[in-house]
Amino acid sequence: MAARILVAVDSKPVVSALRRDLEPAGFGMDPVLPAEAAARLDPTRHVAAVVRAAPGADLVVAALKRADPHLAVLALFFDEEEAEAHPGGLGADGVLVGPLTAPQVAGTCALAARLTVAQRQLRAAERGKPPTSSGLQDLAFLKRLLFVEVKRSRRYGIPISLCLLSVDRWAEVAELIGPHARAALLGELAGLVGSVVRDIDLAVPFSDERLVILLPHTDAPGGLQVARRLCGRVRERASTFPITVSVGVASHGGHGTVSFGSLVKRAGEALSAARAAGGDRAEAADPPKPRNRISIG
Repeated sequence: MAARILVAVDSKPVVSALRRDLEPAGFGMDPVLPAEAAARLDPTRHVAAVVRAAPGADLVVAALKRADPHLAVLALFFDEEEAEAHPGGLGADGVLVGPLTAPQVAGTCALAARLTVAQRQLRAAERGKPPTSSGLQDLAFLKRLLFVEVKRSRRYGIPISLCLLSVDRWAEVAELIGPHARAALLGELAGLVGSVVRDIDLAVPFSDERLVILLPHTDAPGGLQVARRLCGRVRERASTFPITVSVGVASHGGHGTVSFGSLVKRAGEALSAARAAGGDRAEAADPPKPRNRISIG
């Protein structure tokens, strides 16, 4: 069965245009009246939702997020002027800004669908169920999602932060427990991270005991606050095998250039500083030197 997009739009021409763009890309589409969107949402079928910007659209977005906190919701704006009048994107996870092209609509909806799947997998891991995709695939998705967020950040001046989290003294921990206990411990850690970050944030495995966490709409102080909260939650968790974590935080203020590689590099340097200081702490990276272009690295 084709993955389906819930489209909360009350304009037949807009619905027809979206159908023309989405169906060739392999998506089914379920148009509904905005007021009925939350009631018509089916988490077993819908992988994303599109909400047309109109009076009360922020309430429609909020209702959808209450009905399924893992669902990625896109706000649809006719033009940049309309989008700039709603800098928060109506509380949605992403935006579609006209004039729209078929690749833009299909590509953004595909990213939203993968974000929904990734968030549902993270919650499944929290419940002790194995995820269905590899960390490498999730990391590749994170790179593409970061590219979208960088474009939004540049256009609207929205900050983003990235955290790199690592279990302290992992080699010693891994040596003391067996492979099944290690997998359970890392699954528990992923669940803890999922309980701390917001639904619009994304945490994926990075390597071994490390997680990378993307925090859209989050400046440097906010990213450091989240990182410190993560350290505290891990430290205070009830477990027969206590661990601590260190977190490095790199941020982009919404202006200038940024890349996935540079954010990870800076977060890694901050993580090394946190571990060198004894671990169980979060450190913020130094601000990047100014540059004049955007890359995904």
